[in-house]
Amino acid sequence: MMMMEQEDDELRNFARHCRTFYLSSLSPASSLHTQSSSSSLDEDAAIADNTYDDLAQMANDGKIVLEAFDRICAIGAINNGHTAAQEVSLTNLKNEHELCAKRHCDLLKGCGLLDIDHFTTLNNAATLLQKYTEVRDATRRQAHKLAMTHRQNSFFELLSHAEQNCVTYSVESCALSTEETCSNRTTTTTVDGIKAIMSSIDEFVTKYQTRIGCHSFLAGLHKFIHLQLTPSSGNNRSNNPSYVVQWTFRGSVLTEACLPAGADGDELSYAREALKVLFMFMILSKSDDIEGGSQGDASEPMVSFEIHKHVSNNTLRRILNVLPNPKDLDARATGSLNVLTSSEKVTVALRENIDGHLDEHWS
Repeated sequence: MMMMEQEDDELRNFARHCRTFYLSSLSPASSLHTQSSSSSLDEDAAIADNTYDDLAQMANDGKIVLEAFDRICAIGAINNGHTAAQEVSLTNLKNEHELCAKRHCDLLKGCGLLDIDHFTTLNNAATLLQKYTEVRDATRRQAHKLAMTHRQNSFFELLSHAEQNCVTYSVESCALSTEETCSNRTTTTTVDGIKAIMSSIDEFVTKYQTRIGCHSFLAGLHKFIHLQLTPSSGNNRSNNPSYVVQWTFRGSVLTEACLPAGADGDELSYAREALKVLFMFMILSKSDDIEGGSQGDASEPMVSFEIHKHVSNNTLRRILNVLPNPKDLDARATGSLNVLTSSEKVTVALRENIDGHLDEHWS
């Protein structure tokens, strides 16, 4: 009975370290705090009180534990029928484990990983190895799910914050007055406002273009603006107020870009800065259920943007000039482009400043 209780404790410790490692690998740094709300282990309740250094140490402990288990699995596999050529590999693995056990004795002992024989030669070795494998795999699946949920929630928070000081309207709201729907008109029509937009985009491109993780986003942004200026049909619809292009893409394009965290550990800085750029001259379409992920998997948020109704074609051309040429990017444009059309149920919000008559004169 005592042996079973000890084994259960060791499995729980193993699961805790696996969870910490997988969450630290899959989620933004702050997502380690989500363990306390999703775990049944009392030890995890205190995670939210740990410092960033503490969390880093916990993640490193998880890495050591998982590496030790992987090593034990490899030793077991070779033991089941190794050749003379594998003898050297087996000896090296055992030596590595012995060295790790000396350095991290208490850590491995607490997870039941100190003695290799428990997993390789004893009568219940296969059963024990299977239990640990199932715990590891289940914990990894749970971590993936938690990471997806955390990124989704983080994205919605960023989206909400980014649009607080910007204009958004649903396609049904086009009948509202200019004052109600376009309170930031001056930022998209004045010389200083347009220069500020161009400067922000230029700074964003300079900062992130060297990182391939943002190339699909930059390519998509370029393609979106180009199509708004140059209809694929080849006619002159670009000067038609009813010609409105909508760009729809997955939120993960911003939250899961392969970019390192900043000095402060903020792995969402890229998404935050990208949204800031978008809201400077676009509006978020409210015609779709964003959180429901109306296109694709419900766990994957989709967002749709349109050019702000007071942004002129001249301003779009200036923006296009500061964006990198798609030929200089190593990824295809992300998202899908759709030309909006009016119907009995939907009325497209017309562009009101295509020719720039509301724009301040450039000297």
